[in-house]
Amino acid sequence: MKRSIALALIATLLFAGAALAQEQPSFNTKIASPQAPELVAMLREGGYVIFFRHGSTADYREPKVEDFADCSKQRNLNSIGRYQAFQVGEGFRNLGIPVGDVLSSPYCRCVDTARIAFGKVTIDDALRDGKKDSPTLRALFADKPPAGTNRILLGHGGGGGMLGDEFLRETEAMIVRPLGDGKFELVARVRAEQWAQFEDRNRKPPPGTPIFQQ
Repeated sequence: MKRSIALALIATLLFAGAALAQEQPSFNTKIASPQAPELVAMLREGGYVIFFRHGSTADYREPKVEDFADCSKQRNLNSIGRYQAFQVGEGFRNLGIPVGDVLSSPYCRCVDTARIAFGKVTIDDALRDGKKDSPTLRALFADKPPAGTNRILLGHGGGGGMLGDEFLRETEAMIVRPLGDGKFELVARVRAEQWAQFEDRNRKPPPGTPIFQQ
């Protein structure tokens, strides 16, 4: 009798845990790599293209979108997605990373991610799903942004084919060094929460804090 009660209790806890997990953001909590300060320093100088996948959305199959201005018939950001976009924006502001053009796919989930994170957005149809490896899309990755700025692109998981075999998680970024003439190279991948980890690594400790070396 006691055994059956215990098994029933365990089953109840597992079910509750699974339900809670679906409601909570699933983050990669890996500590920022030792290269994080160097990456931040590079981005502060500008000259990079940073492609983001849109934030987390409701999990259902989206019907074909006929009117991109009508968000009511699209798969939109959920509360996790909006918070992820906020994390990105706060990270950029706190790290002092300069932002130039912010270009987005016309889907509402991409446009909203851009607005929440960076406070501005220009829709560029080249970033929409289905525009596989178009010359216009390639130019967004390969052409250098104005001096002292970084170009932000908001789109979908595979970057319209520009990212090769790479596929980004929601709100994950792919940092690209544009080389011109239709060419670019991948530099790093960064998750939404890792911008704050970068900030922690770049923040100077308060005066008098002991510094330990391994």
